Amino acid sequence: MHLNIGQKIFGIAAVVLSLMVAVSVYSIQLTATISEELRVIAKRDLPITQAVGHINVAFLDQAVVLERVLAMNPDDEDDRQALAKEQGRHQKLVAKVIAKFDHAREMLRLAKEEDIAKHLNIIETHYQAFEAHSVGMMTAHGMQDHDVFESLKADLETKQDNLSTAIGALHDHLAAITDQAVQKVNRDEQKLLIVNSALTVLATVLSILFAGLVTRIIVRNVRKLVQGAQAVQDGQLDTEVQISTQDEIGRLSVAFNDMVGGLRLKERIKDTFGKYMDPRIVSGLLDHPEFTDPGGERREMSVMFIDLKGFTSISEALQPDELVFMVNDFFGHMTDAISMHQGVVDKFMGDAVMAYWGPPFCDADAHATLACKAGQEALRRLDAFREDVRTKLGAAADGLEIDLRIGISSGDMIVGTIGSTASRNFTVMGDPVNLGSRLEGANKAYGTHILVSDRTHELVGKDLPMREIDLIRVKGKQEPVRVFELLTDEQDIQDFSPGLLAYRAQDWDGAETVFSQTRGDTAAQAYLNRISQLRKSPPPADWDGVWVFDTK
Repeated sequence: MHLNIGQKIFGIAAVVLSLMVAVSVYSIQLTATISEELRVIAKRDLPITQAVGHINVAFLDQAVVLERVLAMNPDDEDDRQALAKEQGRHQKLVAKVIAKFDHAREMLRLAKEEDIAKHLNIIETHYQAFEAHSVGMMTAHGMQDHDVFESLKADLETKQDNLSTAIGALHDHLAAITDQAVQKVNRDEQKLLIVNSALTVLATVLSILFAGLVTRIIVRNVRKLVQGAQAVQDGQLDTEVQISTQDEIGRLSVAFNDMVGGLRLKERIKDTFGKYMDPRIVSGLLDHPEFTDPGGERREMSVMFIDLKGFTSISEALQPDELVFMVNDFFGHMTDAISMHQGVVDKFMGDAVMAYWGPPFCDADAHATLACKAGQEALRRLDAFREDVRTKLGAAADGLEIDLRIGISSGDMIVGTIGSTASRNFTVMGDPVNLGSRLEGANKAYGTHILVSDRTHELVGKDLPMREIDLIRVKGKQEPVRVFELLTDEQDIQDFSPGLLAYRAQDWDGAETVFSQTRGDTAAQAYLNRISQLRKSPPPADWDGVWVFDTK
């Protein structure tokens, strides 16, 4: 049979209460025995001995009741109930003593024992003083009048002594006939004191032992739970709390181990699937299972495509294992650049990386800036990637043209779980996504590294260095798009916006003059080549300056 905590505590209280009841029962039984002995002796010797003995016993009981009342706390609900009960008992004892005085006085009157009657009158006078004093103390205690209580308490012993002295005088007068009975009563009282003390000590020791044992077990198990929780907080998910009881703490330990097992399973899932998709998507799907439902919602976000330039020729020049190393290393550098700026890697497509930014993975007003910063970081990591390839591949890397192209686009997209019942993907889709892919490819025409859409440029503002490159119409899109080149702080490239104005106005000479002044600028050189073609095949008079890309 397994006990819960409440049953254990109740068991301790029941044991202690049983011992206290045994003390009380024994005390009552022994007191009754003493009273019976006095009654028998009184019948056999002098009736007055019985009356005086009863008065003495009643006085002692009244003093015990007074001590119990004064030991109670009037503010405690349980003690208030017990207090009322003990006060009722006190009143009964008072009535009993008064009746005994009347009975003894009647016996003395009939026996014409005037000398003993004088002693009895003295005893009654002192008792009345003690009784009035006791009532005053109980009243002050109940009203918590500490000043009056302490004042009366100081005289209580005197009142008791006076009453005891008067009773003792009468006992001395009757000593000749009651000496043997008094000795017997004293022996019984001593026995009562010893037994009461022994049982009280036993109850105290047992209660301390039981309480200490139960407390130790409870505290030990609670401490184990605290240590286990601290270990889990520190990331030690292999923690398991030993279950040593079947009470509430034992069940709590079972629940704790189950919880840690669930956390361990979720962490294992995150670790496993985090290698196949962005860990934050895994965490989101685990914490919010509703995200796995097919469908999505429209949000303004930013998307980025990174492509390894000339991958076809590179793959022809390298062995399979060398190519795998190169692609994995490239993905590693690009993923780090994306993750550094709160981006989510959506997928790897051959030698390309797709990533996106937006709520809930970053602030709603920061996705464009973060995407552009990630693109700058990816470009900065290009040199480190080239060095890795040269170090790993050695001579096989000679002659390889290692470069990258990046396209960034912002706008309203659909984000959510997309796919079939067999396979799904948490991704983004929409016109801005297609535009980002087209901008990555458009870098070929200008010899640039990073092209961003007009909306991305609008959201970023002047926080990052950019220059307008062209007004284009990509394949699959009718509306022209103004595109900008995103630069890094290390790039020293001049703005050629005056050349763009002359170009769009079909002022070929003016445009050529501006573009010719930017040496080493691949975009300017692209315009010079384009102007040469337009001189040969001029556009119509209503030409809007939009350059059309017929290929992806």
